[in-house]
Amino acid sequence: MPCREKEAESRVGTVIVVASGKGGTGKTSFCANVAVALCALGEKVLLIDADAGLRSLDLVLGMSDSLLFSYADVARGEVGIKEAAVHHPIVRNLRVLTAPAGLDGVSDESLCALLRRAAQHFTYVLVDCPAGVGREISAFAPGAGRAVLVSTGDALALRGAQKAAQTLMQGGISQVHIVVNRIRRGMIDAGAAVNIDRAMDASGLSLLGAVPEDDDVAICAGKGQILLLESEGDAQRAYGNIARRLRGERVPLLAGLKGHYE
Repeated sequence: MPCREKEAESRVGTVIVVASGKGGTGKTSFCANVAVALCALGEKVLLIDADAGLRSLDLVLGMSDSLLFSYADVARGEVGIKEAAVHHPIVRNLRVLTAPAGLDGVSDESLCALLRRAAQHFTYVLVDCPAGVGREISAFAPGAGRAVLVSTGDALALRGAQKAAQTLMQGGISQVHIVVNRIRRGMIDAGAAVNIDRAMDASGLSLLGAVPEDDDVAICAGKGQILLLESEGDAQRAYGNIARRLRGERVPLLAGLKGHYE
């Protein structure tokens, strides 16, 4: 695939497409918090909101009044990536590109080129794709080196994650991992959700991390605050573990967590 060959030659940073088979899995919160955790480890991170339908990443990050240019503006060549990507007001080394209202005049090839340019300026580029298997996943996949599927532990979400993973692999991504989100011990005991090992078996994907259910996630989202900056709960620790694994560190799955979820 020509796009992927050019991207591999020039890429300095790592481009990660983040997707989910269905909505409501916590994908956008995952993107925001893992990006902040990577920045805390000294990485330069670009977050791209690729969900033109919802465009909610700016709300999660508390940046709704500061994002002017979209990734489509960059892809069309109307503005440079450093001019369009806005610095987060608090998190050092974090920049954000918002989603456009539509994708008119934006080709798949221009999106691939956008990711190639972004990888030359940032050590990590996280692309928050919309739920499902729409155009954005297929368009961004050829320019990415890795993918993460965010799923809850229920069977419907895991089946959706499988379908999304197939689309990403068809787009040329060989490293596709899953993160099981909102793990609750009571649900596992009651049989309403699978445990971590069964989630891996059900999805057929290698496990990158597990994030426990944590009230702080909803509280911070409601206040427009970033969990990593406001909480010391299990979800915050889990996101930190995932960021370290993305960097290649060997970190136990549930390291530092207070509860017992296995």
